[in-house]
Amino acid sequence: MAGGKDINRVFVYGTLMEGFRNYKKFLKGRINRIIPGKTHGLLYHLPEGYPALLEGKEAVEGEIMEPVDEKLLKALDRLEGYSEGRSGNLYVRVARNIMTVKGEEIPCWVYFYENERHAKEKGILVPGGNWRKFMEERAENGFYRRW
Repeated sequence: MAGGKDINRVFVYGTLMEGFRNYKKFLKGRINRIIPGKTHGLLYHLPEGYPALLEGKEAVEGEIMEPVDEKLLKALDRLEGYSEGRSGNLYVRVARNIMTVKGEEIPCWVYFYENERHAKEKGILVPGGNWRKFMEERAENGFYRRW
């Protein structure tokens, strides 16, 4: 794993994925490449309308966004409620190798949700770790689209 200072990519699995509201607001026009990827964890859909990634062993699908410069990373930190060294973060940003569909491991920043209890008690476990598919199925079944 490359040192954190060398990472210029972020792995996203929710509202920052292409086509969702925060992609349009934060990433559209600011990145050059999107690579499908997977990591391990547990993915929950929260009642607030966005996903929470927890540590776990299930596959979680998402997208690797590149490049992410320091200014963009700080904007994403604010969106995710993260400040380095602060207690009480909504998410924490960690470096992790993400697997591409070609089997390559790419070092990325990943945001993990800090309140495991809230996610497990109030959230819905996302089947297959694919939030895009989960949201599409909810929309097809008449649930309100908040993305």
